[in-house]
Parts: sequence; C-alpha cells; structure tokens
Amino acid sequence: MGQFLVMASLRERKGSPYFTIRYRDIDSGEWLDETTRYRVDNPQDRIKANRERVKRTELEKKFAPVSGGEFSSWVPLYLKEQYPKPSSFKRYSIAWTNLNGWLLSEKIRHPREIKYEHASRYMAWRKESVVHNTARLELKFFGSLMSEAIRREYADRNVIAQYRVHKKEAPLKEELTDDDIDKARRLFKKRSSWMKTVFEILLQLGCRFGEARFHKSQIDFQAIQPLIQIEDSKRKPTDPRKMFTVPISKEFAAYLKELKWEDGYAVPILDGSRNQNFNSVIKEACGATSHSCRVTFITRCHRAGLTEAQVMRLVNHSSTEVHKIYTRLNVGDSSAALSKVVLPLLPLPETP
Repeated sequence: MGQFLVMASLRERKGSPYFTIRYRDIDSGEWLDETTRYRVDNPQDRIKANRERVKRTELEKKFAPVSGGEFSSWVPLYLKEQYPKPSSFKRYSIAWTNLNGWLLSEKIRHPREIKYEHASRYMAWRKESVVHNTARLELKFFGSLMSEAIRREYADRNVIAQYRVHKKEAPLKEELTDDDIDKARRLFKKRSSWMKTVFEILLQLGCRFGEARFHKSQIDFQAIQPLIQIEDSKRKPTDPRKMFTVPISKEFAAYLKELKWEDGYAVPILDGSRNQNFNSVIKEACGATSHSCRVTFITRCHRAGLTEAQVMRLVNHSSTEVHKIYTRLNVGDSSAALSKVVLPLLPLPETP
C-alpha cells in the first residue's frame, strides 16, 4: 500500500448529539468512525472537536510515508536479500510462512500492531505443533523482523525482542546397540536403497546426515590408508576447517567402490524431506534418529582407546564441551579402562 490521501473530518450523525470523527488508521490504512464526547449543540465542544480533527490529520500526515509497511509488503523481499544461501533462505522462509499464518489468524498486518502479549500468544500457538526450541527459534526470527521494521521506520519499538524464552535442553541422543543396528538394517533393506547407504556411511564416518552426500573425487582409494574428504555442514564457507580429511578402513573403501554412484555422488541430494523420511524409518526400528549414528561412532572410538583429540579430529569438533555431549561411556567402560592402569599392590605389613 502506498501513500494515501490524509484528511480527518467531523460528522454529525442523525439521532446522535455527539460529533463523529472519521479518520484513516495509520497502521492498517482503513477508514474508521469514532464517536467523540463533544456535543453538536455546544459551541465550545465544536471548537474542541475541530482541534481533535486537526490533531488526527497531522498524525496521519506524519505517518503516511511509512503507513504502507505491512509485513506482507516487504518481508518476502527482505528474506531474499538477507539470506542469499539457499539452505538459510529455505529455513527462514518456512519460519515466515508459519509466522505469517499466525499473523493472519490474529488479523495483524502491520508492525505497529504488535504488542508484548503477542510473543507469549505465538509461543503457545506454535507449541501445539512443534517442540519448544523450534517455536523459540521462530520467535527470535519474529524479533529480527521487528528490528528490521524499526530500521525501516515501520515501528517504534521491538516488544518481541524484550520477551525472554529460555531454551530447553535437547533430549540426549543415545548410542545404538548392535541389536539396534541390526533392526535398522533389516528395515532399511525394505526401503529406498539410498537410505541403507546413508545409514552405513553415518555409522562408518560419524558424520551428520547432510554430510553423507559426497562426490567420488573426494575419496582417495589409492592411498595406503584410504582417505575421504568431508564438507562440514555446520561451518561457514570461509572457515579453513570447512573441508576436512579423515582415514577410512579398507573394508569401507571397498564398500564405497561397489556403490552405484549417481552423477558421481554416493547418494542423491539429502534435503529436509529425505531427512524426515530417514528418521521415520530409524525411529520405527529402534526409536533413534540419524544423530544417534554420530553418537555411536564417537562413543565406540573412545571405547576403542582413541584419545579425545583423536576422536575430535575424526568428526571435526573444535570444542571439547560440544564433544562431551556425544560421548556415552558408562561405568562398565570406566572399569575396563581402569583395569589397564591398575598397578600391583604391595602386601600389607604383618600385624605384630
């Protein structure tokens, strides 16, 4: 909506002793009629009513240049400019679709209509269909849109950013047992072939789901110890550790050689829908997710005696705090490690 003609006016309604003021709402652009407390038959009230009309007109003039800042008029283009990376654009476009659906249900079109209470109302509405942390992430996105609205002079304050929602600790992803792995393999055999391939890659490399798609040229089959180069999906393109190389077993290298490479890639494009389909299968098999494969790889590496630094290198972790989240060593593992370092005891002295 562009600039509109601004001019509040006084009206006398038949059967009413009070003036009615007709004015343009500065947020929605709609014409509204409001009954005043000023009487038509009172000369002093007529003066006061006219002052109110002038005040409304000046207010309309002040905000008319930015009164067209409805969310739908600028957010879509803002997303394209702000998130040029396809994955980020898709992520926040989905967030905007959800948020916009809620705004429409609340009959909210303009940033100036947003109140502090809307933050809690959005959280309550969104948590009916998604987990707490997802709703919280979308609320933070809502806050970023309000900050942009202020920069564009579509709003004067960001009440959404003032609302604090604590992040809930994500449930621990458990290690897969041998029985879990067998169950998943049997079920994956009945599904699309790429699923079984991805499952084996995740178990052997401990990589994330999206990282299981790599090109054949990223593997050095000729090295004495076969090597594979992986692209870390969590790191920025400018990060020197975005691409990292790790060794793979000769058995796994032989397995990869036998794959039916599609356009040079081990598996097709692993988008969000494929991730959901994959997780639905592994959940059905053993109640886990793709991330449990990463937990399993890291834990078994530690159990096999690798140092923390060695395992962090294999999965490209740079923070020991993050790395510890993935380790599921138990008391039995500690006992086994202790048995390797226990020194022989001296005999107790004889009692006199």
